[in-house]
Amino acid sequence: MISRITLIFISILVLQNVGQAQASFTLEEAIDYALKNSSSLKMKQLDIREAAISVDEIKANGMPTVNGTLGYQYFPAVPQQPLEDFISPIVIGVLNNSVTQANPIPIGDPTFFEVSFAQKHNIAASIDARALIFDGSYLAAVKAARLYKDFIGSGVEISEQEIRNNVTKAYMNVLILDKNKETIDKNISSLEKSLFETKEFYKEGFIEELDVDRLELSLANLETEKMKLLQVENLSKNLLKFQMEYPMEQQIALAEDLETVIEKSKIDEVNLEDEFDITKRPEYIQINKGLELQDIQLESVKKSNWPSVSAFANAGETLARNELFNNDLPGWLPSVVLGLNVNVPIYDGGLRKSQIEKSKLATEKALIERDNFERAIELQVANARLQYKNAKATLESTEKSLALAEKIYEKTQIKFREGVGSSIELTQAEAALFNEQSLNINALYELLNAKIDLDIALGKL
Repeated sequence: MISRITLIFISILVLQNVGQAQASFTLEEAIDYALKNSSSLKMKQLDIREAAISVDEIKANGMPTVNGTLGYQYFPAVPQQPLEDFISPIVIGVLNNSVTQANPIPIGDPTFFEVSFAQKHNIAASIDARALIFDGSYLAAVKAARLYKDFIGSGVEISEQEIRNNVTKAYMNVLILDKNKETIDKNISSLEKSLFETKEFYKEGFIEELDVDRLELSLANLETEKMKLLQVENLSKNLLKFQMEYPMEQQIALAEDLETVIEKSKIDEVNLEDEFDITKRPEYIQINKGLELQDIQLESVKKSNWPSVSAFANAGETLARNELFNNDLPGWLPSVVLGLNVNVPIYDGGLRKSQIEKSKLATEKALIERDNFERAIELQVANARLQYKNAKATLESTEKSLALAEKIYEKTQIKFREGVGSSIELTQAEAALFNEQSLNINALYELLNAKIDLDIALGKL
């Protein structure tokens, strides 16, 4: 019987193997994974949320506000004020004009006494409401905040395009290396077969040992190339994981081969005469959003000298007593005030004029940048079309050369087996075949990259 400890050990091994299973991705799945896990896109999304909050914040500045206050003051020593005795001179004056007219009473020097207008206990409660009725610059600020949110959103599209581009090229690079490895394995298998046959001929004395040595050297070189290719493949997969923001410590596999991706990319259906619409480029959209922001900025500055109107209302009650809880004393005293404020800018020392000129200059700069971008994109599209055309022609040429090299290699093998060809000829034909295979794979890779660059230039990626 299997012990419980053995069963537990087997279960742990199974779970470890499951946990270490490779995740497999098609090209679209790899792009989707990168888009979902991109830290730069997450930052962009946070920027969009922040811009939305800013819109609400600016709108709140024009909304009515209500504040309530409650205050209490206690004076252990009630503040006193000196007050001149103005009553006694008046009384004496009246007497001197009537009763004591014959013998007037002298008024004398002014005298003072202390008086207080405060109570020991003071309580005040009020509600204050304020509302902005009209402000031209406020309306422009709300419009600018909303447009800025769209401006940030267009930046997301640019980042997504860059991610698609980087992941696609990294994915293609791995596929090309797989194709190279497949070709080398095929060549190794073919060379091993030739080496076996050559060794048999050597045993029979039909060929020299030098012919065997040449084939063994070629096979060793192929094995070395395969080893180097495996190392490069690991580096390429790490680059793909980096572009996808996939965990480096986990294994990754590609679910599609090169032929499938080529078929999906529709390389043969590219029409180099298609009209180009620059408005499909996300960078162009963002530039235009920036120009709209500049226009709103200019509008805001122009409206800064418009009158602004606001209203306010305040209702409150106060209680002032020397004895706080003595209800026989006067109670709460209400007060209500309504008001309207009109602010009319009169002179700002030329600040508004300078701001308008500065805003106009910024708009002119943005227009120049857009013109430069348009010219740069025209050049990019023209170069991308030319590069694609050249890459396709190069691939067609290498395919013809590869077919010819394969034909020569096959005939050279036949001649060598029949004893009418030398091992030198076979080695030369073999080297030519390997070189054409490499050129063909590189040409295919360049064509795929040219297709990606063309899609980016045309705003299709």
